[in-house]
Amino acid sequence: MFERPQQHLIRVGFEDHTLFGDVLSGGGVPQLLVLHGAGNSCRQNFRWLREELWTAGVSSAAFDFIGHGDTGGDLRSTSLSSRTRQACRMIDGLRLKPPLALMGVSMSGYTAVKLLEHYRVKRLILVVPAMYTAQAYNTPFNSGFSDIIRQPQSWIHSDAWQILAGYRGRLLVVAGENDQIIPRGVITRIYDAAVNASERELYVAPKASHFVFTDLRSENPEEFEYIFRRICQTLSE
Repeated sequence: MFERPQQHLIRVGFEDHTLFGDVLSGGGVPQLLVLHGAGNSCRQNFRWLREELWTAGVSSAAFDFIGHGDTGGDLRSTSLSSRTRQACRMIDGLRLKPPLALMGVSMSGYTAVKLLEHYRVKRLILVVPAMYTAQAYNTPFNSGFSDIIRQPQSWIHSDAWQILAGYRGRLLVVAGENDQIIPRGVITRIYDAAVNASERELYVAPKASHFVFTDLRSENPEEFEYIFRRICQTLSE
């Protein structure tokens, strides 16, 4: 019987909050930090994926941003900028050592890209990633954020493109063919911007929605196995 990963619960102070998370490993520093998306998402949404990664030899950490999961609190008073700072606090609290491996999902695709400004990252996996205009970065979610990002093609003015142009590690972008949330132009622009990546791959999951892993796992397990292998390859030494 395969040994299940040890779960170590973690708490890290951030401003007036406590960020709750966990590490799945057999001991030592986790290899991957998984950043969940917005809405009702939390780290538990990706527990099954992280356990499968563990069986493939990849240990991981994840935490709940303010307003989500065990961390709780008022999501509306936070911002994209706050999410970046929260992630930095968790990376430092876990004593993760560069070069880092990051997986950013949906809203946290942008957070993962912003972390490139703070840390040396060698492996970057972006899953149905959103990118945002720089104007939205410091705007609280309850104070005009939605109005800014709903402007037609506001993402064109994102600072992400310049950041990605300077990235030199491995990049894997995973998108859903039927994603109704992330414009396809965002996905292709991410890939095109990362011209200096040592490796880059764009995978569009057939017939999958924004919930790409869930859709593939239930409706197209062979495709899920394929992209899971590509994730493991991206994370390999």
